[in-house]
Amino acid sequence: MGDAAEKPLGDSYELFLGPAFPGLGNFAVKLRMDGERILSAKADPGYLHRGFEKLMEYRLPIQNAVLSDRICILEALAWNLIHAEAVEELMGVEPPERAKYIRVIMAELSRIQSHIIWYGVLSVGIGFDTGFKLAFGYRDYILDLFEMTTGGRVYPAGYICPGGVRQDLPSGVVKRIPEVLRKMEEMVDLEEVDNPIIPSRLEDVGVLSLEDAIRLGATGPVLRASGMKTDVRKEEPYEVYDRFEFEVPVRQEGDGYARYLVGIEEIKQSIRIVKQALREMPEGDFIAREFRKPKLNVRLPEGEVYVRNEIGRGEAGLYLVSNGGTSPYRVKIRGPSFLHMIPVLEHLLKGAQIADVPAIYWSLNICPADLDR
Repeated sequence: MGDAAEKPLGDSYELFLGPAFPGLGNFAVKLRMDGERILSAKADPGYLHRGFEKLMEYRLPIQNAVLSDRICILEALAWNLIHAEAVEELMGVEPPERAKYIRVIMAELSRIQSHIIWYGVLSVGIGFDTGFKLAFGYRDYILDLFEMTTGGRVYPAGYICPGGVRQDLPSGVVKRIPEVLRKMEEMVDLEEVDNPIIPSRLEDVGVLSLEDAIRLGATGPVLRASGMKTDVRKEEPYEVYDRFEFEVPVRQEGDGYARYLVGIEEIKQSIRIVKQALREMPEGDFIAREFRKPKLNVRLPEGEVYVRNEIGRGEAGLYLVSNGGTSPYRVKIRGPSFLHMIPVLEHLLKGAQIADVPAIYWSLNICPADLDR
């Protein structure tokens, strides 16, 4: 515990928050306190009991496409895409052009609804209940699109699968998406109305310097809010991201409010990408010939691949090893939330006030499901 361990027991005490505490949820943190000031923090994940890396080693790629939904339920389609790309690279399969555009549309819609969830739970963390209700009401518009396209609202059942997508975009969805995007723009306008609650609770709270962000392994909005302009979609474009114009939002303050502002701006940029993808999407097949009628006994070529993407919470990756069998020999998932909790959250909580724990925690956009993968 460092300095806390050297203090007499009478001057400090331990406080355990979570996993049922409403400000954290499926996650806990052990605090050493001096009054209401935090001396040190120890993150305590592991309450979801999942183990998807090992589960994937006993399943076929077509089964793992569905299982990838559950890696982080808050952005299932993004994990569908990472898994599909890893299998395709291992097998040397190129998805059709139309499938790539559909994948980008679905991944960006997933990013938007993921950021909306972030805004909603962050609002709860700072005592702004109206923000939570606003966010989850607008998120339903995107879930309607997911249901029309994949059959599921939260779990898309491996819609983005090896070789492309499970089925083409229904014509009703193509017509509906622009209407939903207008709703998202409407929500962003409401969020940007002069609201003193959000800055008053997040400014100068949980300040993460750029040096510490790099040292501790932060990625995505957390790193960009501390001043680094970085995005895998720009630096190592995948699918068809190099064909679209969009900006990478960056802030310099590194506090909770900067992370919030980056998230709001990223919603705007995702809307911009989806509009371009809809306008430029070609006709053609939605899945590669090799996967049109999946065979359960298809063997994966021997080898190893690592695929990384930019998802809503930061950089995510999948390491896949095959020994020539029908299932992967080894799977390793690199989720962005783990380093944002250990050690970034522990670093930010040291010296903070107990009332700021939920605000700092949710400003990092941590997904507890990703932690217990």
